[in-house]
Amino acid sequence: MKRFVWIDYAKSIGIYFVVLGHTHLYTPLSNVIYTWLMPVFFFISGYLFSFEKNTSLKTFAWKRFKSLLVPYLWINLITYLFWLFVGRKFGEDSTSNICWYSPAIHTLLGNGRQMVHNIPTWFYICLYGLEMFYYIFFKHVKKIYIGLLILIVAGYLNYTFNPYLLPFSLNTALVGMIFYALGNELKNRKYTFKYNIFYIVLFLSLIIIVAHFNGRINMYKNYYANYILFLIGGFSGIYLIAAIATFLSDRYKERKWITYISKNTIIISGFHLLIFSFLKGFMVFVLHVPIAFLYEKIAINILFAAISLILCLPIAYIINRYFPFIVGKKKYR
Repeated sequence: MKRFVWIDYAKSIGIYFVVLGHTHLYTPLSNVIYTWLMPVFFFISGYLFSFEKNTSLKTFAWKRFKSLLVPYLWINLITYLFWLFVGRKFGEDSTSNICWYSPAIHTLLGNGRQMVHNIPTWFYICLYGLEMFYYIFFKHVKKIYIGLLILIVAGYLNYTFNPYLLPFSLNTALVGMIFYALGNELKNRKYTFKYNIFYIVLFLSLIIIVAHFNGRINMYKNYYANYILFLIGGFSGIYLIAAIATFLSDRYKERKWITYISKNTIIISGFHLLIFSFLKGFMVFVLHVPIAFLYEKIAINILFAAISLILCLPIAYIINRYFPFIVGKKKYR
């Protein structure tokens, strides 16, 4: 299978911003990040999908079950147990009155909003449902742009008129499929992103403007504020990150550490909040530094996020080496 080196750079950039976005970041900067972050990941997932390599829905469903839902269940089990016995007693949830079994139930329902022990894992189950629907409805679609238009309209109608969150983040899957379908179509057309300073400045400016007027986007809550602005911000972010990633891959080629981060984004996204808890505990109980020290400090949170991501890498090594079943893989002897 051909490896898209720019995808490795894009995923590595994206996962760092996932970690950074979950720190106590300066609010306007956080809004900028969430304007484009999840659309980029849906786009990348679509870019990596191929109908030619997945000719059977049954085979594809099983393959993605192992690579998405198995990690979803194991990572949530591990982080839920930590929350149950530690997090809700000593962490930031210690002052809440969340019922002990509520996060477990909402994990089975795929309701990210109520998965207080590990909200970021909503993406795994959302992506699984999205890919199954995409496979069924788009396998024989020839005019992809008509399908894209239908998705955009359907996502808007669901967002505007459906006040209920569907199980397994299916509301969000409908909107995420817009970016997924775009990624798959551009890959099929062999579209290449070019690093052009004019377009970089243009799309970065659009993202900042959208973030200013649209505020915080929460895809896991199916909340987009102004839907059209959200789409503009998402498409702008896709081009921006893809162009930067293409430039980096052309200049620096394949790097082992970039590839390693890219291959382990599921583990990083699943365990970085656990790392947060240990780092904050070290700050409070060993260094006697209050958590408020992190609030809205840009430089400190950039460093905090970098340290957290680096600390996730040994976890990735241990899981891949000794417990690969956690991420749906077999242990090789």
